[in-house]
Amino acid sequence: MARDRATDTSKLLAAAAETFREKGYHNTTIDDIAEAAGISRPTVYKYTKSKQWLLDRMVAELEQDLGDRLEKLMRAEHDPLTRLRLAIKANIAAATENRTFYAIAFSEQTELSNHARERFTTWAHDITLTFKDLLDECLFAGSVPDGTDTWLTANLILSMFTSLHRWYDADGPVSPDQLGDQVILMLGY
Repeated sequence: MARDRATDTSKLLAAAAETFREKGYHNTTIDDIAEAAGISRPTVYKYTKSKQWLLDRMVAELEQDLGDRLEKLMRAEHDPLTRLRLAIKANIAAATENRTFYAIAFSEQTELSNHARERFTTWAHDITLTFKDLLDECLFAGSVPDGTDTWLTANLILSMFTSLHRWYDADGPVSPDQLGDQVILMLGY
């Protein structure tokens, strides 16, 4: 199970995430993480305070990544439908590139610190509002059908992305970009 030696926090996070995914958060020990990271137990504590800190940090990383992606495209000077399509593809890219972090975040939410759980809940709500607002713009522009419940639609679309870690195979026949094209086609956008 040993991997390349962890030489920074990001490598330790990756080793911890893989170990959490393989063994589950509760069944993973700091010794397991140290072994997976190719470092000693004392060295693990050089990078982290606790197993929960690692979990909180994984969630913070995925929040930052998707937040940055969406912020960039929301500022772009595209029409609402183009931004919606780009947002769909950005979500898919984030979910597939950070598949292990997504799996851990959505399966181990109850293990987050109170602060991290509150932040994650707020972040998820904000992402949903961003999508709803974008769908509202598309509705106003006539790009989505009249009568579309944008809150419901935003939640349905985002639910697809948060479950990708359960079934999507990055080594399979469909690339993340092709997956985005299929979602856009299915939604009629």
